Amino acid sequence: MTMKLILLLALAALAAPSSGAAPDEASGVVVAVLFGDVFEVQIVRADPRTGSGIETVKLAAINLSGNGSVEGKAAEEFIESLLMDRTVWLDIDDKSSGGRDPLGRLICVVYLENPDGQINLTHPVNRILVDEGFALVGGSEVTEFDPAAWWPDEGRRYAAERIVLINEVEANPDGSDEGNEWVELYNPGPEDVDIGGWTVTSAGGSVVSISPRIIIPACGFIVVASDGYWLRNSQEMVILRDDKGEEVDRTPALDDDGNDDYSWSRYPDGGGEWVYIVASPGSPVPSRDLSEESLNDEYDDDDNWLTASRGCSSCGLWDISDFLI
Repeated sequence: MTMKLILLLALAALAAPSSGAAPDEASGVVVAVLFGDVFEVQIVRADPRTGSGIETVKLAAINLSGNGSVEGKAAEEFIESLLMDRTVWLDIDDKSSGGRDPLGRLICVVYLENPDGQINLTHPVNRILVDEGFALVGGSEVTEFDPAAWWPDEGRRYAAERIVLINEVEANPDGSDEGNEWVELYNPGPEDVDIGGWTVTSAGGSVVSISPRIIIPACGFIVVASDGYWLRNSQEMVILRDDKGEEVDRTPALDDDGNDDYSWSRYPDGGGEWVYIVASPGSPVPSRDLSEESLNDEYDDDDNWLTASRGCSSCGLWDISDFLI
């Protein structure tokens, strides 16, 4: 099919501060998991910035999907299976006041123990969440940590060279659909991504191939369109594949019966919730106040959150030994 691309300016790239790792500043046992990147630790070895009781820890320099989303709940279950009742070591942020965020949570890079009792320095929990597809490098805080140090043998790696998401789908635009249906791709990471040779496939089997040497800038958008009709108005599921044919992302089944200027979009951009909202091709998603519908309720009864996130095994919960050397 003929392919049309609209390349839009990237948003400001994420900046990674310098690193000064001290992985043994405090330690304790994980006693509760609140979110995929927030859990409670009963302190065993204290630091001047910690108490001797239970501290709430927030993983530094990563972004997870919103709480309550499919991906967010998958991350929570993953962290619970990985860390619950296990000893962790804390590198507390030196740039934050008292090592804490505005909510009073310790901002940390968190390390596991190897079977011999030594601290595992190669795979901090922050890195594991990124490697397994639950998080992206980012974070709103300015911290001491440089996530590039989490992949020392690979230089400045952000876990997925292909961190690209299907961010918005307009299957039923206002007026004629012919030649006006489109899919927006979003690169939430801090590095440009070459998507030349990738494909976008619709539920009906239409395949739109992306031309060689097409780059999505860091934090930027690209709108993929095609001549003719290629997206269905009901039960449309769009799949993004890389140049090797491997699936990178897919949407849930989407119904767009309104011949209007609304589309289905991730909320917020790159997030795990899909909302029916005023279309914003090539731009950040508008305020949630402009949305008419959400898909989140469809997942309330889904107990197997791990199978709903990319990179997860459908065979059950993860074992900590998968990440220890």
